[in-house]
Amino acid sequence: MEKASELFKNGKKEEAIPLLEENVAAGCTSSMVLLGVILADGSEEERTRSIALFKQAGEGGDSSGIRNLAYCYAIGLNIGKDKAEGARLYTKAAEMGNARAACNIGVMYDYGNGVDQDFDKAFYWFEKSAEGGCSRGMTNLGEYYAEGKGTVKNIPLAIEMFERSGSPRALFRLHQLYRDDPGFKNDEKANHYLKLSAEKGYTKGMVEYGESMENYDKETAVYYYNKATVKGNQAAIDNLVRLGLPVPESKRKRK
Repeated sequence: MEKASELFKNGKKEEAIPLLEENVAAGCTSSMVLLGVILADGSEEERTRSIALFKQAGEGGDSSGIRNLAYCYAIGLNIGKDKAEGARLYTKAAEMGNARAACNIGVMYDYGNGVDQDFDKAFYWFEKSAEGGCSRGMTNLGEYYAEGKGTVKNIPLAIEMFERSGSPRALFRLHQLYRDDPGFKNDEKANHYLKLSAEKGYTKGMVEYGESMENYDKETAVYYYNKATVKGNQAAIDNLVRLGLPVPESKRKRK
């Protein structure tokens, strides 16, 4: 499994598949999950098999198999879209200790997607996700502490969660807290985290950092506008147009 995983990470899917097939035949549930991930973008037959592999892994007690199957149901990937079933399976995987699934079901409760909106339950699952080491779960938990959703507002705990996460979004939220919160306002820290979020590729961070640099270092500003534009950020596109500069093609749908 380790060799196949390494091949997959290096973009050598075709070389990984035969090794994964051998492991699947031997009952390795982790190989079932990875092979399912690879086949999910393949032919119609391969896509159908990817669902079967996730189910087989889940039946073997693999929470990642259940989580992947939940994702497929939630967005209708290679199977009929059923958000409620996706939520049920995310919950099942989360109850088995899968930190990423805990974050997923927390997001569903946050938006009321496939379940009734419930901030208390979202907070519960984000907390479980963060405890399990999921960076996105930590960031979402930090958001809840910062906004007082599903819990009492607690900026120090929000900062702690964002720092532990270290994700681009978490870094940007640290910037916002140190910029805007009266009790924690610190321009030096706000600027530090804004720059970090831009360097990590967070589009809002890239745009805001570019705007802060435009009068001092236009080359840097344009560099970040271009990077954010490629990711589909409309504000970055608008800034390039305002400056009379060419707009690179976006790789994603504009937001």
